Amino acid sequence: MNTRALDRQTIGELERFLRDDLARLETSLRAIARENRTAEKTGLTDVSLHAADTLQTEMQVTLVDRRTRQVAQILDALERLSHGQYGLCQDCEGFVGVARLRALPFAQRCRECQSQTEQRARREALAPRPELPGELEAA
Repeated sequence: MNTRALDRQTIGELERFLRDDLARLETSLRAIARENRTAEKTGLTDVSLHAADTLQTEMQVTLVDRRTRQVAQILDALERLSHGQYGLCQDCEGFVGVARLRALPFAQRCRECQSQTEQRARREALAPRPELPGELEAA
């Protein structure tokens, strides 16, 4: 099934959501960058102030990373939309489904393929890592 399975109204609705979300994320990233440029960096003599500043910086880095990945996902979805590939699973090429696209407009996989991908990732994360020669001596 291809994007013709999606009616024009649904495609328009999903595209508007993607573009609105993209604009929101880009505005947020610009605001964070502006805030970082204008923030005063004073010599923090209090250890607790320094710790709070470090935590704030780490949280901002995490937030920027997450939003940057979301921007990339949205741009990829818009690219697939322009090439008539939107709504198709990248693994099985089946239709992702309207409900899934409404919930996650940049979804690249159908529910079944996404579930298999996540299970594979969990197994790989839990699998014992082979030891490299000389690793024990270095420890």
